Amino acid sequence: MTELSGSDVKTIRERRKLQIIGVAVRQGSITICLPKPNRHHDCIHYAVDTLGLKGPIGAPADDQGFYLEDGTYLNRKQAAAQVLSNGQELREKVGGRVLFSENLW
Repeated sequence: MTELSGSDVKTIRERRKLQIIGVAVRQGSITICLPKPNRHHDCIHYAVDTLGLKGPIGAPADDQGFYLEDGTYLNRKQAAAQVLSNGQELREKVGGRVLFSENLW
């Protein structure tokens, strides 16, 4: 098990305060991010129509998520934990353990 340094712990604490500002999907090493109020399907359409990527995009489920103010990618489970820990304003309550863009905007 790797031990976290003091600066690593500080970074984790600071990251917990950051807001989710957009949706993201991944395909391999490519991450497509769009700002709110976009939805995940908008990222997929952009990936196919503009970037010419072939499907499936955003599969498996961990490849659909969100990004923070500092550009960090979070999958849906990580994003749900993020909004619950930082008190980000929600439009709809988070049901279960995953976050949807409809919860935010």
